[in-house]
Amino acid sequence: MSDDSIKTEDLSFALEGRLTASNIGPIWAEAAQTLERNPDRRVVVDASRLDYVDNTGIALLFDLKRRRRPKGAEIEIQGLAPNLATLVPDDDPEDLSGAAPQAPSVGLFEQIGRATEQQITYTQRMLAFLGDCGAAFLLATRRRGVVRWSETLSVATEAGANAVPIVLLIGFLMGVIIAFEIGLVARQFGAVIFVVDGVGVAMLRELGPLMTAIVFAGRTGAAFAAQIGTQKVNEEINAILTFGLDPIHFLVLPRLLAAVLVVPLLTVFADVVGLFGGALVLVSFDIGFVQFYNHLLGAVGMNDLLVGLLKAAVFGFAIAAIGCERGLSTGAGATSVGLSATSAVVTSIVWVVVLDGLFTVLLSG
Repeated sequence: MSDDSIKTEDLSFALEGRLTASNIGPIWAEAAQTLERNPDRRVVVDASRLDYVDNTGIALLFDLKRRRRPKGAEIEIQGLAPNLATLVPDDDPEDLSGAAPQAPSVGLFEQIGRATEQQITYTQRMLAFLGDCGAAFLLATRRRGVVRWSETLSVATEAGANAVPIVLLIGFLMGVIIAFEIGLVARQFGAVIFVVDGVGVAMLRELGPLMTAIVFAGRTGAAFAAQIGTQKVNEEINAILTFGLDPIHFLVLPRLLAAVLVVPLLTVFADVVGLFGGALVLVSFDIGFVQFYNHLLGAVGMNDLLVGLLKAAVFGFAIAAIGCERGLSTGAGATSVGLSATSAVVTSIVWVVVLDGLFTVLLSG
């Protein structure tokens, strides 16, 4: 008998050669006719001389193996090579046609427990990552050549210099809004001059670093997560490890240094334009620029500025660390990159607010 043919003799037939999409049609039709003509007879399929099957051949073997027949009229496939037998699924057709099992309902306490477990796991992973970053910082201070300063300056330019316009706009509007709202209330009590105190303290200690950090988180924190996440998806991180390089030193450390240096500088710009915006509004309340300046010098001190810059540096470190960690933990696919960027922004803003609250409580004296 030639290949790609089927021969019948009594209730036995043989499958030979190759079963592919090009020749499966007549073979499948003849096999079905043979089974229909002998509904109550046992059928033996000799597959010992079967060389190759593709998806359609596997479908034929599965159909023969799982056809419903009366008792004593079963179909038996004999001599099928082990490498081909592993390709034929053993699923019961009833299992395939049945409804998918319903997932068990999860109660409220179980949901809370799972969420708590996820947060604890993430906190442990984040603490371990911060430990690695701290070790990288210490190594950078002790050994020359560890920090890639060209990369650090490039990141600082992108994250800092290009962010100046939006920071100036936000800082100016914050100063204008604070001065106008407080001024309307203070004018009722004849205490408009004390609006200078509120604008100065609010901008230098609180709103300057806080609003700058929020803008930095939305603009740069997401970029860090997306950049490193894309490298993770493209397996560039694996290539870095293959070359014997540490991703913390190679990718994370330049971004951490750039953030720690850039955010305080941006905060200074926000403070200056915020104070200018407040002074501009107070002109309408009969407080001139010279009077505003003289009273500001007595209302705020160097400590207020230093506290704001310290906050800004800590905020920058936290935003860069969160963005890099989310990038390194990105899964597979473009969707994971987007999720990492979104998660980095949300987590960074939450932690910036939490850290600002801690600073306010600790430095309230």
